[in-house]
Amino acid sequence: MSKFFSAIVISLALSAAAFAGPCLQGSLQSYVDLEPAGCELGAVSFSNFSIVPGLSFASVLDPTLVQVTPGGSSDSPNLLFSLNSSALTGELFQSIFRFNAAGGLLGFPVITLNSPAATGDGVVTGILDVCSGGSFQGDPPVGCTDPASAVAFYTANGSTPREFVNGTFSSFFDVFVDLTVDGGLQGTAFLPSATVGLSAVPEPSAMILTAMGLAAVGVLRRRRTL
Repeated sequence: MSKFFSAIVISLALSAAAFAGPCLQGSLQSYVDLEPAGCELGAVSFSNFSIVPGLSFASVLDPTLVQVTPGGSSDSPNLLFSLNSSALTGELFQSIFRFNAAGGLLGFPVITLNSPAATGDGVVTGILDVCSGGSFQGDPPVGCTDPASAVAFYTANGSTPREFVNGTFSSFFDVFVDLTVDGGLQGTAFLPSATVGLSAVPEPSAMILTAMGLAAVGVLRRRRTL
């Protein structure tokens, strides 16, 4: 039953992509309001944006105040989510949302925390959960037969602000993004923005044609030098 449901979700997402316009700068709420078509950015169609409730004791960031800026290249598009969120001691702010990404063969989902800061036991985290070729069943992200995750973080004692989801390739991804700014018990935390991106993976035939073309150019150059 879950496979049938996932097939329906993917089919609807790909059908909606045919009517999608270009991704433009706007608020996270404006991206939620794009339904059902979503928008296109380079090789990827983004759709079905929705806001996910955060932790019961966290302050959820207003999606109308979170700005989304499309960027990257046509083969490696990304979305920049500007939060400009600061947490003092005892404060915890979250922005959790989900969306679908569809295109040709896609891979290398990545999340990046841009210029985070923290003091004391404050921490900034960015969690990227992806379901390749299927769909999570509801919120939080559960029910995927092949889930994968990446966790980026920043603390005063160490950090990994950029993380990839390795070995995951598909023409469709169901994506959850969880951005948290936690001041801790004796610290502070700050996150200006975070970036989420995907890359188009060349099909084998395209790679072969490219290699053949480069080889032909090399042969012609050698002949000219003889």
